[in-house]
Parts: sequence; C-alpha cells; structure tokens
Amino acid sequence: MKKFDEMKIIILAGGSGKRLWPISSKSNPKQFLKFLDEKSLFQKTLQRFENFKHLDEIVVVINKDHLKITKDQISEIKFQKKVKILTEPDRKNTAPAILFAIKSLKKMRDIDENTKLLILPSDHLIFPKEKFLSYLENLKNESLNDLIIFGIRPNRIETGYGHIKIGKKISNNLHKVETFIEKPEFDIAKKLFLSEKYLWNAGIFLFTEKILIDEIKKCNPDLYKFYQISFDKFLDHFSKIDKISIDYALIEKTKKISVCPLDVSWTDVGSWDSIYDVMPKDKNANVTKGKVLTLNTKNSLIFAKKKLISTMGLENIILVETDDAIFLAKKGESQKVKKLIDKMLRKQKKLKKSF
Repeated sequence: MKKFDEMKIIILAGGSGKRLWPISSKSNPKQFLKFLDEKSLFQKTLQRFENFKHLDEIVVVINKDHLKITKDQISEIKFQKKVKILTEPDRKNTAPAILFAIKSLKKMRDIDENTKLLILPSDHLIFPKEKFLSYLENLKNESLNDLIIFGIRPNRIETGYGHIKIGKKISNNLHKVETFIEKPEFDIAKKLFLSEKYLWNAGIFLFTEKILIDEIKKCNPDLYKFYQISFDKFLDHFSKIDKISIDYALIEKTKKISVCPLDVSWTDVGSWDSIYDVMPKDKNANVTKGKVLTLNTKNSLIFAKKKLISTMGLENIILVETDDAIFLAKKGESQKVKKLIDKMLRKQKKLKKSF
C-alpha cells in the first residue's frame, strides 16, 4: 500500500495580483515579483516549509502562463523538497483551484480521502516561520472533524481583512468559529480589535478531502456536482464554472468549521498599504525605491521604475511609476484599486492585455 505524506501542502499561486497594479500584471503577478528583497513572495512561501519534516513534496497550483517563471524561481533558491506543479485550466478563484488540485492529486494517487491538506496563498509573509511550523506540528496529530481555518491575533485596528469571531474551545489548538465578518468599516474594526474575541482571517485552511467534499455537498450542490464528474470532463468544463472563492463557496456557510489562532507576525501582501507596512522606512517614514527625491514629504510610499520622481509638501500618498502607468493614491485607499482597474478595463481595450 502506498504511504502518503502526513500532510500535503498545496500553495495557490495562480492569482493575477490586481491589487498591486501597476507593477503586478497578468504576465508578471505579484507573487513572482522581487520588490521586498532578492526573493519573491512565492519563493519565501516555499522556503517556509524547508524544515518541515512531515512531507517530501509541495504542490503548487499556477496559471499555465507562469510555468517557466515558476520553475526558474524554484531552481533559483535550490529548494530541497520535490515540487509538483499543477497548471489549472483557467483562473476561477480559489474554490475551483482547490478542487482542481485535489482531483489532480487523487488522479495521481498522491493522496487519499483522509490525507490532511494544508491550503495557503503564495503572497503572505509569516514570521517567525519556525513558530508557524510548530502550529502545524501540533495539528498533525489532531483528529480532524471540521474544516480548519487559521486566524491571526490582531495587533492593530484593520479594515482590510475579514474577521473571525472565536467560539467554544474544543481542543488545545482549536476553537469553533462563531461567525465571520467581512472587511469592516473603521468604527466596527475598532470594536472588534478591543473585544479580543476576533481574529483576522488568514485565508489558510486545513482539511481532508472527505470533510471538504461532504461539506460542499451540503453547502454548494452545484460545485459538488461539478467535482463528481470524471477528471477529463472536469478539465473540459472547468472554463464554464463560475469564479468563486472558497470563503463564499463554503467556509462562510458551513457549520463544521473551527479556527486555529496563530500568534505570529503575518501580512497579506495584497495592497500598496501592506507593502508600506512591511518595508524599511527613512527618517520621515517614507518608503522609496528607484530614483526618488523628496522634500517635506512624510509617511509615503514612492516607487520609480525609470523616471525621476520628485515630491514636495506631501503626506500619506502612494505613488508608483512603471513603463505603462502612474498610480497615485491616498494611503489607506489602495485596497480599492480593483475598482479602479475594473473602470479602466471598461474604457481601455489596451489595458485588457495586462489582465
């Protein structure tokens, strides 16, 4: 009988990174960019598991257009574990991507219905990684009866993340989830922070195929029906399925959901504001990259690719220059860049080539 890994790691790396426009695009999305240091977010995500002894292989789900850059970046860091690359047929958000990964692994006989599956994005920063792995170590022997979501203990008021209300404690590692709250307005976010009963939704999940599919059957019959067809038909019909996140498809509907609170430093690098938060700053609390000259400028992020950018008498701005575009925003507003892109896509056919 084939021996399965005690836990299978599945990294979702197929996103287009719209929220970091204009440096992130369909052809070169944020998870593969090296804007923080010499390693991309994707490479940092892989390296998080270098010393996790309970697996021999990591699975990466990507868009077919990024096969070369994925292989190149794995080779660059001389990653010691095997990496299995799965190219999804189309971008359909996280729920179809997860089902595609699981169905592919079942087809290859790499997992059974009770293999623990850790699903995580490729664009998060988590420190220290040893502490994060210790939580996984503790969960390795946990008997899974629920879907598990990971939550981060907040260290500030935050309107850019969904929140999870902690319910009854069911083990040393887990609490039942009482409710989910979408990205809140500031006044509500402040109350959530002060209550100490809420965690940030980290978008990291642990479950078995059996638990996942049983709950999808109850909560999303259409998705369940799609999963039940043959593998070849699944691939043929993939482009016809609706785009939907695993949160909307299942996590926020199921009652069989528990949360593992993580006491680590965590950042979803999903906006220019989050880039500002994690990068080193000068004496005026500015983050600059490229040819940038500032005078009486404070608390700002300024990225220049080719041109000299000079600023004077400004505070709390985000200014990003690339070959194709200049993006200027008030700091704190960059989470809304998707709305701006959608508006531009309606007006500029040329821009559609990037997304």
